[in-house]
Amino acid sequence: MPPTPSPILRALQGIAENSGRTVAIAGPPASGKSSVLAELKATLTAGGARVVELQGSYRGRSIPYSGLTGLRPAVGAGIVVGTETESDTNGGDSAYPLGAAPVVPYLSERLPRGRRSRAERPRSTYLGQPVRGRSVNEGNPDVYWRELLSDFRGESRHPVAILIEDGALFDTESREFIVSLSRRARFRPLLIALTLDTTVPGFIPWEEAFLGRGDVDWVRFTATSPDPREAHRLKTVWDDLPTVTQRVAGYIALLGGTTGEVVLSRVTRLNFPQLGEALLPATGVGLVKVQEGKVTIPHAAWIPLTVDLLPDAQRKEMHLDIANALSALSHEPNFARRVEVARHYLAWYPGPMALRHLFDAAELGLEFAAFDAAEELLSDAIGCLGTLPPNERDPLEPELRLLHSEALFAAGRLNEAEAELREGVDRGLQAKTAPDVLAEWVEPLILAMRVIGPRPSLATTLMELAERCHDADVVELEVLFEAMIAEFHSERAMLDKAREESHRAARLARQLPNGHLQAIALLAVGMSRVEGRPEEQELAGKFLRAARTLLGRARRWELDYLAEDVEARLLEAQGDPVRARELRERSLPSVQRAKLTSIELYHQLGIAEALLNRATLKGVDGALARAHSIVETLHLLPPSPSLLRLWLLEGRHFAINDSLDEARDRWEAIAEEPSGDSIPRIRAEAILRLALMAHSQRRWEDAAELTNQLRAPDVLGALPSGAEAWLAELEKWAPHSDHGGSAIPVTGSLDRPHKTEHGERGRH
Repeated sequence: MPPTPSPILRALQGIAENSGRTVAIAGPPASGKSSVLAELKATLTAGGARVVELQGSYRGRSIPYSGLTGLRPAVGAGIVVGTETESDTNGGDSAYPLGAAPVVPYLSERLPRGRRSRAERPRSTYLGQPVRGRSVNEGNPDVYWRELLSDFRGESRHPVAILIEDGALFDTESREFIVSLSRRARFRPLLIALTLDTTVPGFIPWEEAFLGRGDVDWVRFTATSPDPREAHRLKTVWDDLPTVTQRVAGYIALLGGTTGEVVLSRVTRLNFPQLGEALLPATGVGLVKVQEGKVTIPHAAWIPLTVDLLPDAQRKEMHLDIANALSALSHEPNFARRVEVARHYLAWYPGPMALRHLFDAAELGLEFAAFDAAEELLSDAIGCLGTLPPNERDPLEPELRLLHSEALFAAGRLNEAEAELREGVDRGLQAKTAPDVLAEWVEPLILAMRVIGPRPSLATTLMELAERCHDADVVELEVLFEAMIAEFHSERAMLDKAREESHRAARLARQLPNGHLQAIALLAVGMSRVEGRPEEQELAGKFLRAARTLLGRARRWELDYLAEDVEARLLEAQGDPVRARELRERSLPSVQRAKLTSIELYHQLGIAEALLNRATLKGVDGALARAHSIVETLHLLPPSPSLLRLWLLEGRHFAINDSLDEARDRWEAIAEEPSGDSIPRIRAEAILRLALMAHSQRRWEDAAELTNQLRAPDVLGALPSGAEAWLAELEKWAPHSDHGGSAIPVTGSLDRPHKTEHGERGRH
C-alpha cells in the first residue's frame, strides 16, 4: 500500500488540534483518488468524527440548500446518509431537536420516472444540464456554519468531515457553498476533502476557486491504474520491437514519458542518427512520438506499463544510467533536477550515493520552503541508513533525524516531528556525538519550535530531553532546551517558572566558553522579564544587550535577528510602540534576505498591531497578508502564538471595516480554545473584544455571558492592568470601540476613546 500523502496526515493532525483544512485530491479516472478518500473516511470514523458524504452530479442538486436545516441528525458518530424528503425540497421546518447539528445529505442521482407537466420540468440547456438561479428557499453557507458550531462546543464536541466524491461534477451553487465553507475550516476542526477528475471541465473552476489559498492542500495523481487490456495490447506491440528500441523506449518511460533528444542521446549513449534509427520502429507502431526535439510516449497509460515490461535488474541499471547522465548534464542543478537525480539513484540502490543526493535535495527543499518534498526526501534518506556500516551510520543518523524533525514541524505533522526529535537526540547521545556538533544540529529547531508554540506535548518532550542531556552531562544541549522551556512558560504567562528555567539555563551556560550558547541563555533570561516591573524590564535590556554583543562576535546573525524581535517586544512592553515599529521595519529586509520566515512573522504581526493601535489602516493589509502567507507556509496550528495573534489582528481589522461575522469567527476560535492549551493573554483579549462587539450590537445576553467569562480569575489575570475597573464600563466604551477592533488602553477608564501613540483620537 502506498504511503499516506503528507497533506492527508497534516489534515488529520490539524483537526486533532482544533483547526481544520481543505484537501483537494485531483487526478484522472482510476488513479487512486477514491481509495485515499476511503482511507481517510475510515480513519475519521474510527476517531469519532461526524462524517458527511456528498457526491457530485450535474443532473440534480449536489447540496440541497433548502434541506440543510430540515434533516434529522445522525445518531452517534459515523457516516451520515440522508435522503431528500418532500418537505426538504419545499423548504420545510426542521425535523430535529433544537441545537442538534445539521447534516448535509448524500444524494444519489435521481432521474424523472414519469410524465410531468411543463411547469414541473427543470429548465435545461441542450446538454441536459440544469439552468437555475438561487431561489428564496436555498440556504446560506453562513447560516449553515453557525449551526455547525454546536458540533464543536461542549463536552461532546467532535470534529466534522465533509467528504465529496466527484466534486468536479458539482453545479456552480454547490461549489460556491463548499468554497465559502472552506474559508472557515481553519477556525474549527472541520475537514473538507473532495476528489476532482482532472479530465472533465468542472475541474478548472475548483482550481480557480482555490487559487492562492494556502489553507488548501492538493494531492495530485498523474497516472491511472494499469488496465489489463492495455497491458496485453502493449505486450503484443513490445514483443515485435528490436531489443535496442525496447531499451530506448524503456529509458523514455523511466524519464516520465517525455524527454528531450539531447537527454535521451546522453542516457542511451547513442548519437542522433543512431537514436533516430532506434526510435523508428517505436514511432511506426505509435508507441513513441517525436516532435520538435521532444520524445514522448503519447498514451499516458502505457508509461507505467512500459516500465513493468523491463526486467528488474535491467531497470535498476537503467536508473543508474539516467542518474549519471542527468548529473553530468546539470552542473548546477535546480531543485526539481536534484530531486529527479536522487530518485533515480534511490531506484538503482538505496545506498550511500542515493543518500547523499537525497540529503542535498532535502536541504535545498527546506531552503525553498518545499516542506512536504523535503520531508519525503529525508524519510527516504533515513531508509538508506541500513545499507551503511555502523561506523558510518551512527554519526550520520542523528543529523538526518533532526533535519527530518525540522521538515516535519514545518509540514504541520507535529506529533511525528516530536517523535523524530526525541529519536535524533537519543541516537546522538548513544553515538557519543560531540556536544557542540549535536547542539549545532538542534539549534535550527529552536526557531521552528518557537513559532509552533507551547503545545503541552512539545513542552513535555523538551523537559524529558533536558533531563536526558543533564544525565549525560551534555551541557550545550541542555542550555538550548532549558531556554526553549523558559520561553514556553513566558508564553503561558507563568513568569515565575520562566525565570526559574532561564536562570538554570544561564547557570549552565557559565560552564561554556563565551559564544552563542551563552547568548541564547541570556536571551531567555531577558525574555522572562519583558512583562515584569520597570526595574525588571531595565534588567531585561541589559541581558539583551549582552546577548547581542556575544551573537555579533560569533557572527550568528539568525540568532541576532531573533534578539531584535525580543528587543522590539521589550520596547512595546515599555510603552514605546514607535521605536518598536521602527526597529521591526528596519530589521525586515535583512530577515527576508536571510529567508528567516519564522522571525519575519513576528515582525509583520508587530507592525500590523502597531498600525491598528494607531487607527491607521494604511499598511495593515500588506502586513497581515504577508503574515497570513507565512502562517500557511509553515502550516501552524493552535496554540501557536503567531497563529492566534494573527487571528486576533485579522479580527480587529475586520471589525474596524464592519465585517463582523469574519471578526467573530476568529475571536470565537481563540476564545473557545481550551484554557490549558491556549495563550492566556491572547485568549483573554479575544473574549474582551467579543464582549465589546456584543455590547455594540446590543446582544445583551451574549454580552452578559462574555462579561462573566472575563471575571474568571485566569482570564482577568491575563488582561492588562486595571481590568477590574473596565468590566463595569464595557457598555459605555463599546460604541467607541469599532465593534471591539480598537486598541485597548493599558490603564485607565474605558468610558471614552483613548489617545494613540501620536496623541490623536482613535478612529470612531
